[in-house]
Amino acid sequence: MAVTSSETESREATAGGQKRTRRGGMARRIAGVVAGIAVAAAAVYAHTFTLPYEQRGSALTIKGTAGELVETKLFSAKVTSVVAAHAVETKGTTGQDTEVETSNLFLVADITATTPKRPMQFGRLQPPVLLTADGRRYKATDKVDESLTLFNKVIQPGLWSRGVLVFEVPEDALPGLRLVLIPPQGGLVVDTFIPEAEIDLGLSEGAAARLVSQAERVHSLVDKS
Repeated sequence: MAVTSSETESREATAGGQKRTRRGGMARRIAGVVAGIAVAAAAVYAHTFTLPYEQRGSALTIKGTAGELVETKLFSAKVTSVVAAHAVETKGTTGQDTEVETSNLFLVADITATTPKRPMQFGRLQPPVLLTADGRRYKATDKVDESLTLFNKVIQPGLWSRGVLVFEVPEDALPGLRLVLIPPQGGLVVDTFIPEAEIDLGLSEGAAARLVSQAERVHSLVDKS
């Protein structure tokens, strides 16, 4: 049977459309792969430029001692008191008051803080740490309800917020202990030049021994009023 020119043109147009569709689908797949590679590369870049504490620029660490105000360009903070305890009273999973113990010591640092410009909130992503004389680092314990701690406070410009941070540390870590407060950051790439506050808790060998000897059996974090 003879094929007319119009049928030939129709078949060619259909074939051309299928080729364009395949090319379009392939282009979309390639674009998706490229986008995936870009996201992965960005994550690697962020990880590469997030330095551990000991590799950060010391010029951006503002140092001070307990009882004095330590000021950075992003926040100001003061450690007003430090107590040790063998147990703390906190809120349990159902909201009831409960005591939790440790095989080490709970160290409870009472902190006040403010910011000059923007609200901020200390968090677990770049958390405050205790830094020992020999370089060990301790994050805040997860045994206490965060609603009772500084993590629950939104620090407002021009206003003072007060809260505690609770750590579990062995007795031999107490002498020379420092609290490092690191402001939160957003985005993929972490700014390694962001200022942080390093506060010496004033625990000489003698002061550390006194703190241990005066450790409370239970320190309550729950407001009884």
